[in-house]
Amino acid sequence: MEQSSYVTAIDIGTTKIAAIIGKVTPNGRISIEEQQCTYSRGVRRGLVENIEDTADSIRECLSALYKKVDVRQDKVVVGIAGRHISSLQNSAQKIRANPKAIITEQEVSDLKAQMYSIALKPGQKILHVITQDYVIDGELVQKAVGCQGSKLTISYHIVVSDSDAMDRIRLCIERCGLTLDNLILEPIASAEAVLTREEKEAGAILLDIGGGTSDMVIDYKNIIRSTAVIPCGGEAITKDIGEAYKISKATAEKLKREHGSCFEDCCSENVIIPYYKDTARQEMGKISERNLAAVIRDRMEQIVDAVNYLIRESGFEDEVSSIVLTGGGSLVRHLPQLFQLRTGLDVRIGYPRLQQIVNSKPRNLSPIMATSVGLMMHGYKVDSSGKKIGGFIDKLPLIAKARGKIEKILGGIFVEDDDVYLL
Repeated sequence: MEQSSYVTAIDIGTTKIAAIIGKVTPNGRISIEEQQCTYSRGVRRGLVENIEDTADSIRECLSALYKKVDVRQDKVVVGIAGRHISSLQNSAQKIRANPKAIITEQEVSDLKAQMYSIALKPGQKILHVITQDYVIDGELVQKAVGCQGSKLTISYHIVVSDSDAMDRIRLCIERCGLTLDNLILEPIASAEAVLTREEKEAGAILLDIGGGTSDMVIDYKNIIRSTAVIPCGGEAITKDIGEAYKISKATAEKLKREHGSCFEDCCSENVIIPYYKDTARQEMGKISERNLAAVIRDRMEQIVDAVNYLIRESGFEDEVSSIVLTGGGSLVRHLPQLFQLRTGLDVRIGYPRLQQIVNSKPRNLSPIMATSVGLMMHGYKVDSSGKKIGGFIDKLPLIAKARGKIEKILGGIFVEDDDVYLL
């Protein structure tokens, strides 16, 4: 197959770089060729801080990926997230000279193009212009093209990013000898990869718990209704364990990953976990499984409380029936039980949807790869210029930036410069 039919997607996370290469089959489904996950350096809470370190991490990941498959890519699809993301609402309208003429794609495109010239705050850049509603002569319609009318109004949500954050990602990719083909909001990608059509129709929350942030999406009637980024993830839990037992970050991460739980009631005081207190592996320490679970639960409960608040603020509290957890942080034992107890909703762990992925060599895709799989899926929905050729992005209504109550809920997980954004 021609190289142009392949897509390489990269998830630049706080704790890991995840990359996938795949291709589209003749029937439009996705075939994943290979996947790779390596340690991330130079990224803090989803933001690239050290360009050289991050570029080295990406280069290392892609080098390992391309050794597995005889393909080399010049262009890549990359995700973006973080507390710098915000949004605003705007609309455009047109008084049509001939009301009986059929509304064309060009008319709709011209109105959307106007959004790219709106005034933004200094240092901001438009990431996505997302169509929300079409109104013709005062009546809401699902689709404008093909209709008639004298006045066409289209409303939009415009997702903006700190331009420096976008430029740093682009520079990292360029330093790897590649071209950034498309930059996509990460929670959009994760939802595309993990949620089923039935869940989207009935009303579901997708929570991607990463290293530095937790990204949330509410999907109802197959339309994403809201997204949010909470600047807290698995790293905060690792830090809590390290501080509680005066151990290194590596040891704390190992304890969390191999013995961690979110439910003390599912753990025993009699199960004692030995660990090395120092990197020289000379002094031993011991901790009960139940006490470790208590440390992890304290932090996870703050994330759950933030999710509950965001559900209420979205206006879709009565429409949501389930939560799907994905990302590396979702793999902590008994996490679904904790979420179900505190939200009252059905909860499951979300794996990339294999019914849309065929002929894949890596058969068991971990939740850690959800964002990169979603990025790859979305990569087939745009051409090389970034123009959308199909997909869900234009159906995405978002809600505006928020702060205040949620900071009180999350309390100690923030440092002074932290913020919370409903995208």
